[in-house]
Amino acid sequence: MSQKRNARDLTQGPVFGHIMRMVIPMSFGIVAMMLVGIVDAYWVGRLGTVQQAAVQFVFPVSMAVMSIAIGLGAGAVSVVARAAGRGDGERTKRVATDAVLLALVITAITSAIGIALIDPLFRLMGASEAMMPFVREYMVIWFAGIIFMVGPMIASNILRALGDAILPSIIMIIAAVLNMILDPILIFGLGPIPAMEVEGAALATLISNLVVFVVAMGIMIFREKILDLSWPGFSEIAWNWGEIARIGAPAAGSNMINPMAMTFVFAAAAQFGEPVVAGFGVAGRLEALALIPLFALSGSIGPITGQNGGAGHIERVREAFRSAFLFCAGWGVAMAAVLAVLAYPLSWLFLPSEEAQAMARLTWWIAPVTMGGYGIAMAAAAGFNGLGRPLLGVGINLMRCFALLVPLVWLGAAQFGPVGMISGYALANVLAGAITAFLVLRYAPMTAIEGKARPVVPPTQAARAGVPVKPAE
Repeated sequence: MSQKRNARDLTQGPVFGHIMRMVIPMSFGIVAMMLVGIVDAYWVGRLGTVQQAAVQFVFPVSMAVMSIAIGLGAGAVSVVARAAGRGDGERTKRVATDAVLLALVITAITSAIGIALIDPLFRLMGASEAMMPFVREYMVIWFAGIIFMVGPMIASNILRALGDAILPSIIMIIAAVLNMILDPILIFGLGPIPAMEVEGAALATLISNLVVFVVAMGIMIFREKILDLSWPGFSEIAWNWGEIARIGAPAAGSNMINPMAMTFVFAAAAQFGEPVVAGFGVAGRLEALALIPLFALSGSIGPITGQNGGAGHIERVREAFRSAFLFCAGWGVAMAAVLAVLAYPLSWLFLPSEEAQAMARLTWWIAPVTMGGYGIAMAAAAGFNGLGRPLLGVGINLMRCFALLVPLVWLGAAQFGPVGMISGYALANVLAGAITAFLVLRYAPMTAIEGKARPVVPPTQAARAGVPVKPAE
């Protein structure tokens, strides 16, 4: 492999240093993408309540599509990182190319189906007749542009799998800044550009994603030279697609487990009235900002475990998990202290009701200190995705959400009211983190390397080379 890639070799050097080198820039990228949603909501809200409601109605559909993209990205990270860790340059190019191709095929199909089903889908979701014209205006453009949305995400994941921490974050930030600049121009018009209102909001997203799609593909082709445009035969492509899907499908499903569990948590809060729901919800939204580095960690650990797992460095895999878990615990304690100190001013700033303010403060005084446990579960699941063991990650998320979180929240609510609900939430995170850390650090050496029976290259590739199929290291 080239000297440039050797400098990003995650199988050498301090593991914690690699983690920090990837987490910090990715945190900035996540912040930029979160700001896009806020800016979008602000400008569309100035058009009117119906328009705002129509665009917000898109959220569940966009989350479903993002889950597909996250799954494809997890599959791409795993196959590319493991090939790179083995030092197999040709194999790395082939799986990177096939990951991009699979993403383009799936998003094209999703786009066509989505456009055809806009009316029945959103009517089924409960969109009113007043909202439907704006839903159509927005969603036709949004569905048409998802190929440009998912493409850069896959490219960023591949670059991250190769150890590049900076370019993927730059891609995210460019997309966010362009979107925020274009929003008011296309929504309200400027000079010769007519006001396009809701369509303008969708078009701003499409154009910004198109620009970074071109940039990302240019980086992949000309700078990294990681795309192999030769035709290896459909059987080899199909084998690679199967390997990506083997990891990506469970990862996409795993990504939906926490939102599903949170619907049950909010149902528990709802029995105590609207102020409790409002206070708990606002507290959770602000806590999510404190979780950004832990989200970035879950997007960064897969390349590290993947490369080291592919190279057979089991102890470095264990060190990656151990370092990530310690970071989660330390960050959780630090952010808990910050939120506890700021509980009163934040509750006054965001909530008008004294009862809702009290609920938010209660949440910030109890729950944040346990966010490290949530981070440990996220990091472990993402780390196992990188190792090509996605079902272990699914098991961790199911354990945290449905064996611990939902039962303990409802039990606490039934016995002690809102205090019990929050305490159940906190206890679930503590137990999930402790159980996950114990099992992973105790048994990771046995599970770090992909299944012994799975080949590391397609059988057709090995046959062409005249060598027996090599099992995973």
